[in-house]
Amino acid sequence: MSRILHTILFIAISAVSWATHVLGGEMYYDKLTGNQYRITLRLFRDCGPNNVNNTGFDAQAVLAVYDGNGSLQFTTSPSFTGENEVEVDLNTPCLQAPPTICAAWAEYIAVVDLPPNNTGYVISYQRCCRTPATTNLPTSLLQGLTCTVQVPPAIAGNNSSPRFNGYPPVAMCLGQDMVFDHSATDPDGDVLEYDLCAPYAGATANDPAPVAAPPPYTPIVWAPGYNSGYPMDANPGLSIDPLTGELTVHPTLLGSFAVGVRVREFRNGLLLSESIRDVRFDVVACDAFLSSVIADQAAEEHCTGLSMSFTNESINGQSWHWDFGEMSTDADTSDLMDPEWTYSDTGTFTVSLVVNPGWPCADTSTAQFSIHYPLDPTFERPPVACVDAPQLFVAEGSFTPLVDVTWVFGTEGDPITTTGINGSASFPQPGTFPVTLQVQEFGCEASFQDSATAYPRIVLEALVDSAGCVDTPFDFAATATAWTPVTFAWDLGDGGHSSQAGATHIYTEPGSYDVSVTAQTMEGCVDSRTISLPDHVKVYPEPVPGFTVDPLEASLLDPVVRIEDHAEGATMWTYEVGGERIAEPSFTYEFEDAGQFTIRQTVRSGADCEATITRTVHVSDHLFYAPTAFTPDGDGVNDIFLPVVRGARLYELVIVDRWGTERFRTTDPTKGWTGEGSPQGTYGYKVRLSEFGPMGKEYLGHFTLLR
Repeated sequence: MSRILHTILFIAISAVSWATHVLGGEMYYDKLTGNQYRITLRLFRDCGPNNVNNTGFDAQAVLAVYDGNGSLQFTTSPSFTGENEVEVDLNTPCLQAPPTICAAWAEYIAVVDLPPNNTGYVISYQRCCRTPATTNLPTSLLQGLTCTVQVPPAIAGNNSSPRFNGYPPVAMCLGQDMVFDHSATDPDGDVLEYDLCAPYAGATANDPAPVAAPPPYTPIVWAPGYNSGYPMDANPGLSIDPLTGELTVHPTLLGSFAVGVRVREFRNGLLLSESIRDVRFDVVACDAFLSSVIADQAAEEHCTGLSMSFTNESINGQSWHWDFGEMSTDADTSDLMDPEWTYSDTGTFTVSLVVNPGWPCADTSTAQFSIHYPLDPTFERPPVACVDAPQLFVAEGSFTPLVDVTWVFGTEGDPITTTGINGSASFPQPGTFPVTLQVQEFGCEASFQDSATAYPRIVLEALVDSAGCVDTPFDFAATATAWTPVTFAWDLGDGGHSSQAGATHIYTEPGSYDVSVTAQTMEGCVDSRTISLPDHVKVYPEPVPGFTVDPLEASLLDPVVRIEDHAEGATMWTYEVGGERIAEPSFTYEFEDAGQFTIRQTVRSGADCEATITRTVHVSDHLFYAPTAFTPDGDGVNDIFLPVVRGARLYELVIVDRWGTERFRTTDPTKGWTGEGSPQGTYGYKVRLSEFGPMGKEYLGHFTLLR
């Protein structure tokens, strides 16, 4: 008994050890004449180092035939006729898989008789076990496979199932875009559709080659993170074109992955059968014979204009073909190693480089290039403004509204910085200040610097006569300090105006007047300042002079007159009479001589307003006295003979000696005779005079010259 158990255990362990070599398989059939069908089972095994026991194909493969209801009809066991190694086709001669990758295939072919029925047939094969090195399957669970195919009921007509055209790609390159033709051919021309599916499990380690059980069949158990839609680590993931059967993937993890590819055939919209290719893909690190590499575009090259230089960093290349990605032309190519190209417009372009074009190992790479004009930022210098007045800045250049803009006004500006296409700042102090515009877009940076100027505001001062008289000039003077020409506007309060800095104005009515002056600049710092002086100008009325003289005609015999003031509005009086100035309003005055005298009255009121009037006084009559002797002895007493005359308008003195000889003559009443050269004796005189009136007089007499 123990010997039998030992034998059974040995067989089971042996089955496990030599059966972990299965890579996958597929099944299809051809309709022959009559009721005959040729069944083809194609199996794949690992012939590489993972098949540690170098387990080969079975001598026979047991095919189980069920009707559509799951009833076993019969089995058949076609024999092994030899194997072939699967060519490792990476779909590119530029990559080479490691030499450890090895897969072999063998076909088991049986011709069977399947009479027409109403349920059709299911032909199945099961085998264990898949290699435990499969990454997307649990390591603790040995799983087999089921290859199966369906023959439709007789009502569907004769049918041959689709079969895959080529061998599966047993190796894929890590990090490479892989493309494989997984299309199938249908002998009947039925419509084929493709998808990915979970392969079927089947058999066990204890019964590795059983008669296949009837359908339905259980899908394999996936390792965590894997499923039929994501059977392997890839980005983009494994996918198949449902119409063409083209398989694409970009593997991202080294390992072995079980994958199911299904093809279904339809006739007149009805599903006839489906075939599943159960296969294992090995993702390996492939050796590249050459590599196409385009140097990355430097950040500072994004905004250098339409012309771009390209740098080729490819490995092992001998010839090149560039396509610069400009869709509007076919001329955007070059075969130079490091070419240049001028684009017709800005944008983002996909540039491709084929290394060794036309070679089996040609390699292609692409890179994105951003082509933009230099940002060329600029702004128009704003007009000169006043200190503290906002100045506006507008950024211009070859950029879009999405550009990042920073304005730098420096510590002299308020604010120091701001952002946005439109900027604003003021400058508290006068002067010219640098302004910097900084822009960022398309990964590029550029700046532009100009300046802004602020002028000081107007400083205005005014000097105005505050008091004066009616009909007398008032002076107005304004001074303004500014960096540009200044205009002035005076409002003189009585309807009078002036546009001069200095003005003279005459008020015709007394009163108090409001005065203002406005200074304005029209360029640079456009500013205005106003000084208002309410009730500042006092205009006083002119005084009215007036006085009387009593009498207006006087005599030297009584030369006294009375002057009485009759002026109006006067506060000060000044009279000019007889060469004298008298500051009394009324007074008595005595004339010392006859004649016609003008009395001038000058009166003043507030702010020295002045008016003048005159009166004329006539003093008539005259006085005459002649001495009877004189002594010209030089003692200073009575040395000259000089008659005393008052009131003479015309005067003549003639002196003669006793013999009638003329000794002296004069018309100057202040000039007398000294008697010079004349002896002592008696002399005669004759005086003729005319008064200031019409009267004339003649005086005759004698006097004695004593020595």
